[in-house]
Amino acid sequence: MKRFILGAIVVSLVFTGCFNDDKKENKDSESSVLRPVVVTKPISKNSARSRSFNAISKADQQIKLSFKVNGSIEKFDLNIGDFIRKGDILAKLDAKPYKIQEQQSSYALVEAKANLKNAKSSYERIKKLYINQNASQSELDSAKANFSAIKAKVSNAKEQLSYSKLQSSYTILRAPKSGFVASVYVQKDENVNVGTPLILLSDKDVLDVTTQIPENFINSIAKGDAVNLTFDSIKDETFKAQVSEVAKIASEELKTFQVTVKLKQKDARIKSGMASTIVFYSNAKTSNILEIPSASVLNDNKGHFVYVAVPLKDNLATIKRKDIQVGKLTSTGFEVLDGLNVDDLVLRAGMSQVFENLIVKLR
Repeated sequence: MKRFILGAIVVSLVFTGCFNDDKKENKDSESSVLRPVVVTKPISKNSARSRSFNAISKADQQIKLSFKVNGSIEKFDLNIGDFIRKGDILAKLDAKPYKIQEQQSSYALVEAKANLKNAKSSYERIKKLYINQNASQSELDSAKANFSAIKAKVSNAKEQLSYSKLQSSYTILRAPKSGFVASVYVQKDENVNVGTPLILLSDKDVLDVTTQIPENFINSIAKGDAVNLTFDSIKDETFKAQVSEVAKIASEELKTFQVTVKLKQKDARIKSGMASTIVFYSNAKTSNILEIPSASVLNDNKGHFVYVAVPLKDNLATIKRKDIQVGKLTSTGFEVLDGLNVDDLVLRAGMSQVFENLIVKLR
């Protein structure tokens, strides 16, 4: 009986030893199989960042033209797009009321001059009588005062006549410069007041393009910055321009800042009111900004991080965690502002199956 029990124990120990040896061999076999990983290097963004904004072209100068007097429009036949030259007659008012005033002023001046002539003769006559003691001092003073008063009336009548002639001249509106009619606001036979716009006169050269910039980008723009322009109606062409004006105060309605850029060269195809796109380039330094695939970026309670592979011998590497500061998410990946080097090997996939200090095989 004792021999039987002893033999069973020996068999059991031998079987257990064999099982443990097999388990150890399996474990060693599993540990010898290294997980392959796919890595990528960050891309350095050395070029300046750009932003595009919709814009509208406009003439270098635009002037609203109007009459300086009231009246009824007697002549006006301009249309949008008409080209006018400096000195051309653009419109006329009914000048009859002003001609009547001019005639009345002219008659008043003639009458004042006649009265002045009589007052002068009277004054000189009384002055001689006074010298011969045939007129009193009061008579002399009265004649002198009357002569001075009528003399002042003549001066006033001359000024009134000049003013009437000036008013009459204002009934004709002439072009102060050459250009195109951009807008028309009135029609013939319409009554207009002083300052009522008739037309909008635009320069024949269109050099300015304006846009509205939000506050989060306005400080990246400065006068003199170089920009690129494209126009919807001019395909496959880019135009060079330069920032000429940057508003200091935001508009009340849009809460944006108006920026004007000036084309470096004239182009007859560019007309006022054309839709365009302005590409601004940020002045901020971007030499330290890297970019990696968005799938490589992980996040936990400590913030954003990535797994990097630190190379060893024989194409092996150790997995390490690196905390990073991310920037803008673009169509090509995340900007990395801090935490990575350009030579780091960042894991592109399978991050959930690795952990720090794990030995992996580089593909």
